[in-house]
Amino acid sequence: MTLFAIVMMPLLLSLGTWQVQRGSEKRDLENQYLAQLTRLPVPPTGLTMSQPFQALRLTGEYRDEMFLVDNQISNGKTGYWVFQVFNDDSAGRLLLNRGFIEAQGRLGLPRAPRPRGKVSLVATVWPQLGLIPAWGEQIWADGWPKRIQRANVARMAEVAETWPAELRLERGEAGVLQPAPFASRLSDAKHRGYAATWFGLAAVLFLGFIYVGFSSGKRYPGS
Repeated sequence: MTLFAIVMMPLLLSLGTWQVQRGSEKRDLENQYLAQLTRLPVPPTGLTMSQPFQALRLTGEYRDEMFLVDNQISNGKTGYWVFQVFNDDSAGRLLLNRGFIEAQGRLGLPRAPRPRGKVSLVATVWPQLGLIPAWGEQIWADGWPKRIQRANVARMAEVAETWPAELRLERGEAGVLQPAPFASRLSDAKHRGYAATWFGLAAVLFLGFIYVGFSSGKRYPGS
């Protein structure tokens, strides 16, 4: 029991602390998002595309290269997030998140028609919140569109030769589908719940260790 407590107590406390830190990061991002809401869109540059939640004014054309991020759920329906290359007149190739599209069975990929010709739109720089866990190597097909299991923006940008940032479209923009969520992903409620769980397990472990210690002392008073 002592060895178990020595191993598990630091692990549980570290997991709880990590969730508290993640919640703090989400609150900071939410504050940045709210601060950017009143700012006008600006042209895409190396500086503006590295600022979370910066709205960018783009002019250019959609390209054929498209990623379909599988196993997504929106309003109870399963489908994909659609990432597509956009060739901006000034910044070059960018990676736009057009939003959610419902799956049409498992055998074929859904059609996500794009606007033809030159369009103007506003897209928002989205911060990278970490990758979901994945088992084994993620192998991508050679052709387009590519069905992938998680939105690895760095790898997607390398394969499609775009700027390594996710730009999200809001409702009403040219080419948008069902818009990807914005502020809802920044809530720290989930992390607070996880932190409470880990700290609660640590408290249970501590109380159990104390109880076992006193029980052993009563059972073997001479030891």
